[in-house]
Amino acid sequence: MRFLADTVAFATEAEPIPLGFQALTELPLVILVGLTGVGKSTVLELLPQNGLNFTLLPNRREITDEIIITSLQAEAGEPLRPITDRVERFEYTARYRAKFPGGMTHALSRLAVHSDHTQPLFIFDGLRGLNEVQHAVTYFPEARFVVLDAPDTIRLNRLLKRGDAFDMTDSVALQSSLTSQNLTAALLAVPNIEAVFSEEQLQQIAKGARLAQIPVDEVVQKITIIVKERRNYDSNTARVYLTHSLPPTKELVVDTAMHSPHTVAERVAAWLGVGHIF
Repeated sequence: MRFLADTVAFATEAEPIPLGFQALTELPLVILVGLTGVGKSTVLELLPQNGLNFTLLPNRREITDEIIITSLQAEAGEPLRPITDRVERFEYTARYRAKFPGGMTHALSRLAVHSDHTQPLFIFDGLRGLNEVQHAVTYFPEARFVVLDAPDTIRLNRLLKRGDAFDMTDSVALQSSLTSQNLTAALLAVPNIEAVFSEEQLQQIAKGARLAQIPVDEVVQKITIIVKERRNYDSNTARVYLTHSLPPTKELVVDTAMHSPHTVAERVAAWLGVGHIF
C-alpha cells in the first residue's frame, strides 16, 4: 500500500483496500480529458471561483511519478530516480500501457480515498487517448468526462508562453550551432513532424518565434513534445468515442481556443452543477 496524499492511497491487485478507505471506482468522479496545453490546469484553478467544491486527486504527473515510473524501474531492477524529460516519460507510460491495458486509467482505478474526505466530488487531471478513455468508461461507470481541446498550433503557442521547466525536454539533444540554423529547417528535422504540422504551419511558427525572439532550441524542444504526444495519444478518436458512447449528461466537449479561460470554467462548473447527477 502506497499513500500518495493524506487521504489517497494506491493498492495493487494483490492488496485489499485499507480500513476507512473506499475504492475510487465506486465514487463520484469527473475526469478531464485533453493533451498538454489545452487548458486543464487553468480551468481547475478557476472552478472554485465559480462555486464548485471538489477534491482534486493526485494528477497525471504525480501518478506517473509515484506509481508508473517507480513500479517499472523496480521491476526492471533500475535505480529509482525521477524522470523529468517528457519524451522519456512517454516511453515509460507506453511500457506500463503494454503491461496493463488502459495505462494511466489502470493506475487511477487502483486509487482509494478516505471515506471521511470532506468533498464528495473528485476530479482527476487527466486522461488523453482513446485507449485510456475506453477503459475509463468501463472502470468508472459513474464518471463524467470533460473533454478540453485546442488546435496543435494553439497548444504549442501556450507551451512557448508558459515557461514550465517541466516542458524542457532533456532528450532533445541540440548542438549549440543549431541557434544559427534556419528555424524552419530545424523544425522540419524533428522526427515525424510532418504527421502533425504542415510545412506552411511550420513556416508560420518559425516566423512568429523569430518575431518573439524565442530561442530555436526552445521551439524545437516544445514542438517535439506536441509531436510525441500526438503519436502516443489520439485525442480526436478519444473525443469521438466519448461523444458517441455517453449521453450528454456524462460528457462535455469544449474547444478552449474559442473561449476565454473564465468562460470555459463557467461552462464546466455550470454543467457539473446541473441536476446533481451524482
